[in-house]
Amino acid sequence: MFPEKDRGRFQGASAACSAAAFLFFASACAPSGGAADPVASAQKVEASSGERAYRAAEEIRDRNLSVIAAYSHQGGDVRLMEFGAAAADRIPAADTQIDINSITKTVTGVMAAKLVEQGKAAFDDRLDEIFDDVPGDKAGITLHHLLTHSSGLINSVGNDAEKLGREEFLARVFGSELKYAPGEKYRYSNVGYGVVAAIIEKRSGKPYEAFLREDVIAGLGLSNTGYMSVYDDARSLKTAEGKTILEASWGGHEPYWNLIGNGGLVSTVPEMIAFRQAVASGKIVSPEMLAIVQTPHIKEDEAGTSFYGYGLVVQDFEGIGRVYWHDGGNRVFSAQWGDYADQGDVLFTAGAGADGADAFRAMRILRTGLYVAE
Repeated sequence: MFPEKDRGRFQGASAACSAAAFLFFASACAPSGGAADPVASAQKVEASSGERAYRAAEEIRDRNLSVIAAYSHQGGDVRLMEFGAAAADRIPAADTQIDINSITKTVTGVMAAKLVEQGKAAFDDRLDEIFDDVPGDKAGITLHHLLTHSSGLINSVGNDAEKLGREEFLARVFGSELKYAPGEKYRYSNVGYGVVAAIIEKRSGKPYEAFLREDVIAGLGLSNTGYMSVYDDARSLKTAEGKTILEASWGGHEPYWNLIGNGGLVSTVPEMIAFRQAVASGKIVSPEMLAIVQTPHIKEDEAGTSFYGYGLVVQDFEGIGRVYWHDGGNRVFSAQWGDYADQGDVLFTAGAGADGADAFRAMRILRTGLYVAE
């Protein structure tokens, strides 16, 4: 169920599990220092209070996934688990820095909303109102089009690790082929979110990361969320070959404009849950602005099984309710979050498996164990 972005879509679900399973899961997921076995800890709790949650943790362990998994129920404490190589690296799960990959778009979407709330931009601003020398076919692309992947822009204009500056990035984007007329249809585009990042810089007068830290997450205690200014190589989640985010995701140097705004941000699993909770509770943007961010603006497929808001997917599931989520991966690292709004739960997984999909597998196991009736 709930296949990840660009891997298909969920087709249906049955009733959610009882509150007792959440209590069991909280005990099973006590904060780990890297050595604790969450399944062994779970055995101390009577299985009748949440057998499905126990089996989910057991399945993640038995499948030898290299992953950090966490959840918070109704704004409560974040409960952490570590599995596989992620548990063997001796870095506490709460302190491990992760590559959130395309979940960066979730952050960028909130940043754009903050920019609009500050009166420095509008969602209907056109590219030719923001930048000079925009070609005619792209002049009418709006901030809304970019945020909803409906700009018609291609997905990429280069390799993630390329040392590419902002102006050269924009020149490539403006010179690229437009796949569809702006607003015509959904087409996932990393490039589009790079352009959003450039708009944030242009209209705020600050570098992307400075705007994030000074205008969006200031005062929230999110000291591990950003790019190079917060990165600690010694605390990086590592690939199976022992490579860090700096090596495996950024190319051995600070990130450049094929990543800025669309991928490659680092954080920790607890900070990402805290970020989502801060957004949802109105601590970053107003409830009115949040409603715009979370509007199902455009359907992602012809059947209308899922929709895209501003930096997040919006879906409704029978027996579960509304879910906001996003994922991301780069073939070595993977990450996924989900806000099960009607259940009061925020889940997050971050992985470093050999094929870059362990976070998606772990999230699927947790969701199935917690919400899908047998």
